[in-house]
Amino acid sequence: MLHRVIIVVVASICVASACSNYTKSLEQSVTKADETAALAALHSITAAQQTYSTSNNGHFGTFEQLVAASYLDERFKGDKPKIRGYVLTLNVSDQGGEPSYSVNADPEPPLAGRHFYFDSISTITHVNPSQTATATDPPLNP
Repeated sequence: MLHRVIIVVVASICVASACSNYTKSLEQSVTKADETAALAALHSITAAQQTYSTSNNGHFGTFEQLVAASYLDERFKGDKPKIRGYVLTLNVSDQGGEPSYSVNADPEPPLAGRHFYFDSISTITHVNPSQTATATDPPLNP
């Protein structure tokens, strides 16, 4: 009888451990999917900005302007649109007569995930594992 109890306890521990590992793997998969969606959004914004700039004497557009011109779809409407758990922030500047823009994609709290940054000057996506990314953060490795 004691032998059966030990087997049941050991089996229960194994099942609990397997469920925990499965749940962690599932959460990591969701985070990766959300990050992929955020990176796709950054690529869409980059393409929209290039097209907008060509049509507007080298100037870049806000989310509102890019959506109004149909370069981005309605998901990007608003000051800080949200795509799959990521908040997008777009800054457009004409400092010194040189138009530029930068865009951040940050996981919406309490979600986990990496933080991304892209700008029109460096044209490299930067990543930070724990806080809003900037141009000084390392580049994203493909």
